[in-house]
Amino acid sequence: MKESGEVIIKNNNEIDLPKIINSEVNLLVFPFFVLERKSKKLETEYKDIVKRGGQKIEIIWNVSANPKYGYPGPFDREVHKIIEQIISEILKEEGEIKNPISFSIYDLCNRMGITSAGGDNYQRIKKALEKIRATTIKSEGALYQKKEKKWISKVFGIYDGVIFRGEQLEDGTIAEKNLLYLGDIYLQSLNSFYVKPIDYDYFKSLKSKIASRLYEILGVKFYGLRNKREKFICYRYSKLCQLLPVTPHEYISLAKQQLDPGNNELIDTGFISKFDWSENGNKDWLIYYWPGDRAKEEMKRAKLRNINNRAGEYLPGPKPVCVRTRTGREEVIKYSKEQITLINQLVEINVSKITAENLIKNNDQELIKKWIEAINYTNAEDKAAYLVKAIRENWQVPEEYLRERKEEEQKEEREKIEVIKVKQQEEKNKKRQEEIKKIEQIYNSLDHLQQEEIRIETENRLPDFWKVQLNKERVKGKTSKMLEVVLEEKKREIIKEWMDSGRIEDKNSRPLYR
Repeated sequence: MKESGEVIIKNNNEIDLPKIINSEVNLLVFPFFVLERKSKKLETEYKDIVKRGGQKIEIIWNVSANPKYGYPGPFDREVHKIIEQIISEILKEEGEIKNPISFSIYDLCNRMGITSAGGDNYQRIKKALEKIRATTIKSEGALYQKKEKKWISKVFGIYDGVIFRGEQLEDGTIAEKNLLYLGDIYLQSLNSFYVKPIDYDYFKSLKSKIASRLYEILGVKFYGLRNKREKFICYRYSKLCQLLPVTPHEYISLAKQQLDPGNNELIDTGFISKFDWSENGNKDWLIYYWPGDRAKEEMKRAKLRNINNRAGEYLPGPKPVCVRTRTGREEVIKYSKEQITLINQLVEINVSKITAENLIKNNDQELIKKWIEAINYTNAEDKAAYLVKAIRENWQVPEEYLRERKEEEQKEEREKIEVIKVKQQEEKNKKRQEEIKKIEQIYNSLDHLQQEEIRIETENRLPDFWKVQLNKERVKGKTSKMLEVVLEEKKREIIKEWMDSGRIEDKNSRPLYR
């Protein structure tokens, strides 16, 4: 993945995607930070009526700030994004987040592009972390926990504690570094990989705070379009204002003035292809969003994978499946972990579970694996139906997919070859160092007369240029490093010759590396 300070949409529709961070999905969808720099509010609440299990229920997401610290704003949001960047690096390297996370203010400043880590900037970052720590979230059926696969009602915080260097720890000792403790709910969600990749350089490049917030919300919702006939996302204006969060306007002209600068910036940067307002006959208007090249590219690159392709590790284990045979008897079919993974991946693409199980039982699993990856390289409107037909009829996967796979394999092969070359060179260097050390030991074991003979022979064998150089440098009383290297090389050459001829012996009788 390329890294760049500026995101460029090229003429051939290729998009440079720089480094990514992985943001927790609940915090991308629901509001936490305000977008105004100076806000006096202490509470944000999102309410909605949703249908679950055939019933309509009200969900509530409430964010309450501590009056002493104030409500988290744009700067605090930037600090948290850097914390997410550190979390992403830990997840990638170690596969799990454990409390506490150590950090330095200097590093946070560098990552944020702040030139000075001292004084006011130090205090601003410290206050931002304390402000987020003091802010409470109350979920009533709004928070989804991937690990438990259920919606929960709970009061919690993103951070559980922040201890700065020099402060006292619970055991009475003094903290030698800054420590951040993540809240249990947030920590569980991260370790369950309930995250979505965010293009951090693109996020930072967006001038409008509304555009950057829409990028977070729409980025999650666009993923739901991959397997649906509809190719757009629709929001009621009032609902979108709650999610951003911003204060809603009474007139559509003012609402457009409020949101359209951000909407237009997302069009200009390729994240959405278009948006449309519908007055809908009342004062709660509808806004439609269509994904652009950037959003499509992000979805394509993700290919239903989480960090380090670890999604399969968090799927349920194998469960026996009962099927009724022609004789009316029930037969238990046990799937392997790999088969369960494939079934779940098919279901994610909107293939029914029964159809997915039948595909696994009756078709080559390597073909299924390929088509799960290759489906995003097709233009099929109904990807589930297309995928099922392609597997059952043993269709050839798209050329673009095969070409990209081949390029990835060639890249991996080149990397393997490079690793082998590096190891071979390291081994060669190691043997050479051992040879040099051994020859030096042999030289030091010789008597003074033999050493003098070798010195004279060494100087006699020097090329004419170096003989002249040696005489000049002797007059100055100092030899250059380059000349010393040449002399040492010639000396080792002579010692090896004399050993081969039996003129001198290795007293340790160990073979000399060549």
